[in-house]
Amino acid sequence: MEQVVLRVLRAEVRRRKCPGCGNSLRRADIEASFRGDSSIQLHFRCRFCSFEGGGEFELTPEMCREAAQIATAEGEEPIIPEQAVKFALDPITADDLITVHEILSGWRGDFSSLLAPASA
Repeated sequence: MEQVVLRVLRAEVRRRKCPGCGNSLRRADIEASFRGDSSIQLHFRCRFCSFEGGGEFELTPEMCREAAQIATAEGEEPIIPEQAVKFALDPITADDLITVHEILSGWRGDFSSLLAPASA
């Protein structure tokens, strides 16, 4: 699955144009590797002007979903990292907003205490 995620990222770079010369990055030299559970180190070099770019990127739920679809199509077992699963929540409803509004309307603390973990 990790290799599929890296292939998706490389394909995305190849769809872009070089910021240095404006040519397609379709033939660029691209290196990508995982750094930890949820970040990817990416480096590319344009073959036309030798512009180099890249950086470290967080693995997004969209990237995981696209990789899972590709992995499934290729017969692989789609293993979605736990980090990406955290974001697969139900949409926020009107009732959720009303509940938050009711809680905040009676709040008598500062912002940091609002975000502090609840004590047991």
